Amino acid sequence: MQLSRRKLLQMAAGAAAVPAASSRLAWAQNALTVPQHVRVATGLLAMWQSTAWLGAEAGVFKKRGIDMTFPAIAAGGPRAAAGLIRGEWEFAHTGTLPVAEEVLKGRDIVILATPTSVFSNSFVMTRKGITQLNRLAGKKIGVLSETGQTSVAARITVEKAGATATYIPLVKFDRIYAALAAGEIDAGALPIDMRFTGQLRYGWNAFPIHEFGTPSIFASTRKLIAANRELVMSVMQGFVETIHIFKTRPDVVVPLLQRYLKIEDRKAAEDLYAFHVPVFQRVPRPSFPGMQTLRDLLAKKYPAASSLKETDIADYSFVDELERSGFIDRLYAADGK
Repeated sequence: MQLSRRKLLQMAAGAAAVPAASSRLAWAQNALTVPQHVRVATGLLAMWQSTAWLGAEAGVFKKRGIDMTFPAIAAGGPRAAAGLIRGEWEFAHTGTLPVAEEVLKGRDIVILATPTSVFSNSFVMTRKGITQLNRLAGKKIGVLSETGQTSVAARITVEKAGATATYIPLVKFDRIYAALAAGEIDAGALPIDMRFTGQLRYGWNAFPIHEFGTPSIFASTRKLIAANRELVMSVMQGFVETIHIFKTRPDVVVPLLQRYLKIEDRKAAEDLYAFHVPVFQRVPRPSFPGMQTLRDLLAKKYPAASSLKETDIADYSFVDELERSGFIDRLYAADGK
């Protein structure tokens, strides 16, 4: 049976009347007919930037029809942000600082979530004999890069202690760890994941790095949002569900983290996991308590930084929509949490 032109137009008009927000969530809540390939990069190999990887390994994204791969893990914050802008991947875990700097350069990158609250997640680890940061004057310190958030924060931490040191970019935390163990450097910026091992095995000293109140983030581009908002919503739905699994399913998460972080000792992995559970946010809405400090830091290089707004670097709409729809409450309702 053929439909009249009038009937076809009426049907099209009716479909167009479906509320946009409801349409996006309905699309995101159903598995896609054709799997969507999504690439994700991380700046660091660290528990607080493991969310997407954990979700992929636990099958959270797959059930939404998303084939998620990780072409660059521990690429460094600036590289993770730059690759996102160049289209080498669609999403990235990185720091707030690289995102803000790229926005000030006029480039397309936007924060969708801050999976954790601000906490001391990185430390300047020093050789056993160096018991104060001011004793690093003239010494060599291993960092990931020259401009990444953790590296910049490490330098600020040491300088505030009154020491001028030489910083050696080593790209990955495991290289910093190995160089410090071999005595090739005197100190290194390392994540909490490696802090306890270094203290136990080598007697290293730990000094918290204060990352000026700007947390690690999950980002994409405004171009992708405009082109395929439904896909971005589906990824964000899986991202939020993975945080729920992190907070409620140690039986699933701890073995995966052992593999991801290469932690052989199950007890060490359980302790590290327990430390992180409360800092992962049930509602990971972008939040920047250190925004003014970030502005002050970037204003030295970019005058426009003094007027940089949170909305210039973040899109709150995805987390807001998931919270408003009741999606997040439903995740936790079954656990009574």
